[in-house]
Formats: sequence, C-alpha cells, structure tokens
Amino acid sequence: MTRRRFRAALASSLVGAVILCGVAAPPAAAHDVLVASSPANRSTVTRTPDEVVLTFDRPAIALGTQVVVTGPTGPVNDGAPLLVDNTVTQPLAAGAPAGAYTVEWRVTSADGHPVSGTLRFAATAAGAARPAASSTPLPAQPATTTPGAPSWVWLLLVVAVLATASGALWSRRRHRSTAARSQPGGK
Repeated sequence: MTRRRFRAALASSLVGAVILCGVAAPPAAAHDVLVASSPANRSTVTRTPDEVVLTFDRPAIALGTQVVVTGPTGPVNDGAPLLVDNTVTQPLAAGAPAGAYTVEWRVTSADGHPVSGTLRFAATAAGAARPAASSTPLPAQPATTTPGAPSWVWLLLVVAVLATASGALWSRRRHRSTAARSQPGGK
C-alpha cells in the first residue's frame, strides 16, 4: 500500500468516526424546551404569585441562567432563580402589584447552548405580603445542575477513536507486508 493509499484509508476512517459521532450526538445536543410555566403564558391569575416556575424537558445548567419578571412598576425579582431537576423557579417580591407581567427567561442547556423566551401573564390583585421571618431558619433547597454530555456519548466517542486507530494500524501493517513481498528476495 502506498503512502497515498494509507493516508486515504486513514482519512476515510476519521470521516467514518466523525459521522458515527455526529449520528449519535443529536440527542445529547438537543436544546432544552420549555414544556410548562406557572403562571401559564397569556393567563390571568387572581393574585400576583410568590414565584414563577418554568418547567423544561430536561435540567438546565445554572451558568448563564436568568429570569427577569417585570410588572407594572418594574422588575419584581427577589433573588436569583433556583434550579431543581428540570424546573427553574424565580421568587418574586412580596406584595407585587396587580397588572400585566412579562417573564423574560434564558437558560443554558446541558449541551452549553443558551435557550431563551418570553411569556406574559396578568394578575387581578396584588401578591400577598410575606409573614415575618421565624426564628427557625428554613433549610436551603439544593440546586442541581446537569454536567455536559451523557456518559454514553463519551463512551461512543472513545470507541470511535479506538476504531479509527485500529483501522490506521491495520492499514499500516498491511502496507508493510505488501511492501516486504514486493521487494526482491521477499516472499
């Protein structure tokens, strides 16, 4: 096998590995999709809620995730959004006024790509005032995040790299064997 054929075999093996990874990657590379919200988009609620909850088809990553809730008097966020499993919860200020609200959200998908959207709702009455803080602190809710790609994607990538390397070594050995036979005095 000539060097040119060896390089062609190596290149085709690499292309095959890339295609194999590309075919297997779409499920891991899918972006998060908003499947529900509370309050629902374009709904009217009797009282401004204590929080806005966004539910996605899979967990989001905390880095880059933000939710801005704006009411008739401006932003009503009360702290950072909380990520638990596949929900993002944005606490709202106590006693937020009645009126029209806009929720602008952006989350980072597990594959690292940002996904964003806007929803609207209206409240016919102001939100409830929060009770005075008790002397017993409430336990903090753990926030969960999802690491990058699932482990099966990494396993598939390792298999593809090993297959490519094996193909290249096999081609090289075959090339040496053919070269040895074609030389004078070879078998």
